[in-house]
Amino acid sequence: MTNELRPPCWQPGSACPNDCALRHHQQVVYNHTALHGPWAGWRMAGARLVAPGGEWIAPHQLDRWLWRHARMFER
Repeated sequence: MTNELRPPCWQPGSACPNDCALRHHQQVVYNHTALHGPWAGWRMAGARLVAPGGEWIAPHQLDRWLWRHARMFER
């Protein structure tokens, strides 16, 4: 694990002190983030949006899909 961007309770050179610190580190460093509300069950993992079933889409793919979708209803 990277020593950068640790929460204040996690001192450099020491083991992770608790689950909260580990979750914070994963979110800040690797963008592993659970989503809430209407997106409950979905999560961010790095640059990917991951569905509850494990399927994922990268930003450039989602951008293309949204562009095509907008053009279909543009009349």
